[in-house]
Amino acid sequence: MKALVVTLFLSLLVMNACVVNAHELSSGYLTLNAGEENTYSGELLLKPDDIGQVAGLDTNGDGALTWGEIHQNQPLLESYIAKVLSIRVDDSPCQINLSMPNIRSISGDSYLVSPIQVMCESGGTLGIHYDGIFEHSPTHKLLVNVNLADQPENRSQESSQDSSQNTSDNTSVTSVLDTDNRSVTFDASTTSLTALFISLVYEGVWHIFIGIDHILFLVATLLTVNLVREHKQWQKEPSTSRILKHTVILVSAFTLAHSITLTATALNFIALDSRLVELGIAISVLLTALNNIYPLIVRLGIITFAFGLLHGMGFASVFADLNAQSNNLVLSVAAFNIGVEVGQLAIVAVLLPLLLWLRHFAFYAKTLMPLLSSVIAIIAINWTIQRW
Repeated sequence: MKALVVTLFLSLLVMNACVVNAHELSSGYLTLNAGEENTYSGELLLKPDDIGQVAGLDTNGDGALTWGEIHQNQPLLESYIAKVLSIRVDDSPCQINLSMPNIRSISGDSYLVSPIQVMCESGGTLGIHYDGIFEHSPTHKLLVNVNLADQPENRSQESSQDSSQNTSDNTSVTSVLDTDNRSVTFDASTTSLTALFISLVYEGVWHIFIGIDHILFLVATLLTVNLVREHKQWQKEPSTSRILKHTVILVSAFTLAHSITLTATALNFIALDSRLVELGIAISVLLTALNNIYPLIVRLGIITFAFGLLHGMGFASVFADLNAQSNNLVLSVAAFNIGVEVGQLAIVAVLLPLLLWLRHFAFYAKTLMPLLSSVIAIIAINWTIQRW
């Protein structure tokens, strides 16, 4: 009876956490690319539910923002963005102009995309201040990616070169704004390749942590790593070394696979419709969770590698949608990939000790693991339907 109560309690916690993460995680993106004569072009991406409530776009109050409401209330959208987003160079404010918004999907989530044109009076240190969404969601975060123009003296030496060559000398930097840190400054003259590398590693870590589908796939894959299949039943795996070996094999297979497709897709060697990729990722989570309950495949290395190829394309889609620049592309891809691996290893480092401990309780193999897998499967079914 005690085991059943503990099982139900833990399952409810996981269900609640998954629902909160799936529906309340608030994130946005701001990308800016330096152009000619102290101008920037880019996009502000915010979740429709968030911007619909805070900017008054959801006129009927049903919580579902429609394209008709967006089009009808575009002045409200522009007014809200003008109020919460300010960009300046040194002490001089820049003018922000917005264009007709559109809808885009990133990692299975829909975002309202507002194209931005920024005109500044001069060059210098770029400053960004953002106050959006925080009153609606205190945990809201905005990932800022800026492609800065190279130093003026460098540009003058290269004035005879075409614009594409000049763009390749720009520097891409990344930062995250939240309720406690709403301002950031960027300066191309003090931004090094090391800073670029660190910022993209951070970006990779950020995306593994907000990619709930990738996290649940990893969790579902590892839920049986502490068990062994005997007589058509899951039993405790007595050997810690075998558990560690099995974990290394699965994590390495997943890592190798998504590293291959992330790199190949980001470098434009392969291309696949992002909608199909996101659907495939949802199905991979579903099949992995169901295989825990009704195991058809016990040796998961090959299937984990196969599914990892899909997840790598999903990471590459995020990388592309954030306008990761062609300058230092190999370095950018490598840093982003390392960040994804760091985030993934952090999840494994937390999960594995818990699984090593839970294997000693009989209710884990008989009840808790199937329940957790069922919760993940239900969430994955919902994603599959949404992305179909």
